[in-house]
Amino acid sequence: MYLKFFGLNEKPFGLTPDPKFLFFSEKHREGLDHLLYGIHQKEGFVLISGDTGTGKTTLCRALLERLDSGEVTTALILNPLLREEELLKAILEDFGLPAKGATRKQLLDVLNNFLLKSLAADKTTVLIIDEAQNLSTRCLEQVRLLSNLETDKEKLIQIILVGSEELPAKLELPELRHLQQRISLRYQLRPLNKEETGRYLQHRLNMARGAGSTSFEKGAYQEIYRFSKGVPRLINIIAERTMMAGYLAESRRIKRVHVLEGRQSLSGRFPSRQSKLFLWFSHNRHRASIAFMAVAIGAGLLLVPAVQETLKRYVQKGFTQESFAPINYSRQFVRATIPSPEPAVMTRRARTDKKKIVLPPPVEKEPSLASVPSSAKMKSPSAGRAESEVHKSDALAKAESREGKHRFPQYLLKPPYVYTVQVESFRDEKVAAARMRELQNRGFDAWVAWIDLREMGIWYRVLVGKYKDKDEAQAMAYKLGQKREFHRARQIATHKESVASDKHKKD
Repeated sequence: MYLKFFGLNEKPFGLTPDPKFLFFSEKHREGLDHLLYGIHQKEGFVLISGDTGTGKTTLCRALLERLDSGEVTTALILNPLLREEELLKAILEDFGLPAKGATRKQLLDVLNNFLLKSLAADKTTVLIIDEAQNLSTRCLEQVRLLSNLETDKEKLIQIILVGSEELPAKLELPELRHLQQRISLRYQLRPLNKEETGRYLQHRLNMARGAGSTSFEKGAYQEIYRFSKGVPRLINIIAERTMMAGYLAESRRIKRVHVLEGRQSLSGRFPSRQSKLFLWFSHNRHRASIAFMAVAIGAGLLLVPAVQETLKRYVQKGFTQESFAPINYSRQFVRATIPSPEPAVMTRRARTDKKKIVLPPPVEKEPSLASVPSSAKMKSPSAGRAESEVHKSDALAKAESREGKHRFPQYLLKPPYVYTVQVESFRDEKVAAARMRELQNRGFDAWVAWIDLREMGIWYRVLVGKYKDKDEAQAMAYKLGQKREFHRARQIATHKESVASDKHKKD
């Protein structure tokens, strides 16, 4: 309903585990690293746990996208409420193996033969069981027996158990101690902190953004975090209702009042009289009305004769000469002497020679031109040099402030060109840096450059590769554009000095 108003291509806060919208916080990146390490090292069992809604299923989907189908064969079980034989059949079916009309031994033989063929083809077999806390004790024991399918040197199947915080507690049962001992890697996903919650909201908006734009104010970030405690699923729920409230108010800037309205719609309770008054006062147009009414009432009271007489008697009674007699305020804030200003000394660090520039003391004030002969009205050479030094130091200070504001190189479009591929563009420097690190972790030569778009402000472009040949850059842009998450990738050109300065800073 609100997509066209906000200029979005799709819903940014859906509840489905779409890996495209996965936000790599520090916790999620570490969780994915644990999974990839366990598969690469063939550790056997890996356990990922976390509270409900922290993004475990989305993390599993992202893992499947990052695994090469030519090197890894995977099976994902999403419904573990099965008996032992049904679970074994579900595993075989997800591997694409026949699983009908056979005994348990025959099913295990089929799986064992498949694993041996995968090992001979130098392929790794991975089984992921989501919501594993719902597995019965007998099914968990059946999963443990699958790990007995091994050679003298390595396991034939890598098993990843993903579940809520009840799963580690369940594995503490005495009858599951054998499975507990075989888990070599464990990681617990935790909710986002306040800063990550703001970056999460902006990341979801950027991934769904089309021609339009919208943003959350700081108060909205804080209120969403207060409601969700950093749990991604709760963030999506309240953010969806908040966007609807902003749409109904025809505001593209999401404010705290919109979050409060979204929370009330989630609770299903009719808002109280106090909350309705607060929400009404939170709108800017209502604040102006209240201020106007207060001024009008105050002015009306001042026109009443009785009020005027009361104020006059109060002023005459309170501000008499006797009331101020004990303290003499006339001398308390007067300084006897005013010291002469000391010579001002300014230091500036020049970019070229890295030396400090010390300005001379200010020249004493010259007499007026009317009292000075015409021959003496010319400015002295020393004063001219001092003034030029002041302008020079100010220019250097401004240049240093502009340069120190951004820790990324500036994007400059002038020859000679170095061709690159623009993946995305962000207004938030931290979001751009996080996207750059994600691409670098995936093996891309990613970097960031900032550009001043005048009325639109400073933007940070996430770029991939530095090519001398334009065709190579276009080929990389086409390759990235085939993927859904990089559909906006395009070839652009940048100035060689900006790339060189970036390299010099890294060195």
